[in-house]
Amino acid sequence: MLFVKNPISNCILIVLLITPFLCISQRMPDIGGENWLSGNINLKVNKHWKFNLENQTRFSLDNINFERNFTEFQIEKNIASWISWGVSYRYILKKQAFDENIANYNRYNYFWILKHHLDKNERLNIQYKIQSQRRRETFSNTNKYVGELRKYWRIKTVLSYNIKNWKLDPKVGVEFFLRSNEHPTDQYNKYRISLGTKKKINKNQYITFKYMFEKQYKQWNPEVMHVFGIKYNYSLKHYTKRYLNKNNNE
Repeated sequence: MLFVKNPISNCILIVLLITPFLCISQRMPDIGGENWLSGNINLKVNKHWKFNLENQTRFSLDNINFERNFTEFQIEKNIASWISWGVSYRYILKKQAFDENIANYNRYNYFWILKHHLDKNERLNIQYKIQSQRRRETFSNTNKYVGELRKYWRIKTVLSYNIKNWKLDPKVGVEFFLRSNEHPTDQYNKYRISLGTKKKINKNQYITFKYMFEKQYKQWNPEVMHVFGIKYNYSLKHYTKRYLNKNNNE
């Protein structure tokens, strides 16, 4: 078996496995930074369905200028306690670097999520997410496409640990963006490394804090991004009468 019983050993093993993929010689990086401010509301229905609505605005850290805003609606279906699938749609407004105009984008996502406990106390958890996404620019106020289609396969691993008697539990993530065979000339593979935690406000509300490091796989002048994110989350649960009656009778 790949994982061992000691949680610390598992963490070290994961780092060793991903390090060779990240250590690629790249020169003259184009370094930037962004601040991501988000609001999120989700509704869980009968422990099987989850509906999620999020809005996020991104600003440059250099001059606090607007970079992009998106609104996303997501539906997720739990097949079992350890696996789920989902779809989402994202509408994006993005500033164009060359002329300062705002471009419109539509993005469609399809994903699978797998979860696993790495210790018997269920404190150390790992989650895998595989996502296919398609994004394309549209003309303002129309549905006509302009520009090239950008497709990515995204493979993400998130490791979280529930520390006893501690409210700010850490979460570490590694994600790879893999472009399709037919891709625009300015589209590159890239990866992200993230470190975050969350602070609970009450039963339904909490705030998440995250730092992310993103870098392109590009030998010369790769884009490097440092991201600091804050997200407000509001969560609701709803159980239908049919679901409650069924569980009460079992």
